[in-house]
Amino acid sequence: MDQKKVEELAFRALGDLGGTFTMALAYIGDHLGLFKLLSKEKSLSSSKLAEKAELNERYVREWLKAMVAAEYLDYDPKPDTYSMSPEQAYVLANEDSPMFVGGGFQFSVPTLYNIPRILDAFRFGGGIPYDEIGDRVPCAIERFFRPGYVNHLTQEWLPSVPGLIPKLEAGAKVADVGCGRGQSTAVMAKSYPNSEFIGIDYDKNSIAAAMKLCSDQGLKNVTFLQAAADQLSYENAFDLICVFDCIHDMVNPIATLACIRKALKEKGRIIWSEPNASDNPLENRNPVGKIFQSISPLHCMTVSLAHKGAGLGTVIGEKGARSLAEEAGFKGFKKLKIDNPFNQFFLLEK
Repeated sequence: MDQKKVEELAFRALGDLGGTFTMALAYIGDHLGLFKLLSKEKSLSSSKLAEKAELNERYVREWLKAMVAAEYLDYDPKPDTYSMSPEQAYVLANEDSPMFVGGGFQFSVPTLYNIPRILDAFRFGGGIPYDEIGDRVPCAIERFFRPGYVNHLTQEWLPSVPGLIPKLEAGAKVADVGCGRGQSTAVMAKSYPNSEFIGIDYDKNSIAAAMKLCSDQGLKNVTFLQAAADQLSYENAFDLICVFDCIHDMVNPIATLACIRKALKEKGRIIWSEPNASDNPLENRNPVGKIFQSISPLHCMTVSLAHKGAGLGTVIGEKGARSLAEEAGFKGFKKLKIDNPFNQFFLLEK
């Protein structure tokens, strides 16, 4: 037995244990607005922060110490005050930052609430339907992906497809399949007012939130449809179809892709994103791969298996995506040259 490897694994597990507790406290800080309050001040004592947040000082003080230990916050011992650097605020408090992680905090704890039901799924099969996954989880997913949509969707992802932007500017018909709470749909509709957009999602609460989002923004070129993606009846209808981070969740991903292919115009294109991880777990020994591979049985796989679906899991990689596209009848499949830490992007053509 290699004692060094034993110690490395033990300390790695202890690091993960500390990370679990850090996530729980970060969830509390995000939920109670503590990060945002601190980001607006040069520095604050625990009593001042507790006063501003209308919280118990003793709990706030201990939360602050934990966040300093996690290097999420800074501390000055002489005046006994806590602060956030610009970089910390950019990651922990700025909702519009491309590196904002608050959605991840919000996703973590409510997902762990489902472990008793996941234990049953390990024993007996099945899973947890999306509409039973927890009220805060869809909102957390929205917050997790929103920074990418706001900062990269129309600035980088769509422009990576040759000839697409002039078409969108002139007026195209676009479907956003698996649109969730509508953040991606709204960003595109706002950027290309001459185009028509339809957001499609199976979850009625998400569709309701998406409709409100676009109504609040005064967008007139977008509609929404609550429907199962593998039962769409469109034919030769769209110039562009977007499927962001959702195919791996589907009950029937091949039937979904086949419906999407049928709905595409002859010279239309599909932009499809999946987590930036590999189908080979040895290649996922990195922070991003670890997150996506670990969340799979707790969320993405279980929402599919709940309906006796394919249960692909979060990570299918480029190899898995290519195989699905071929089975669905696509002749064109290309990985787009988009450098993104969280996602990989594919371009599909009929």
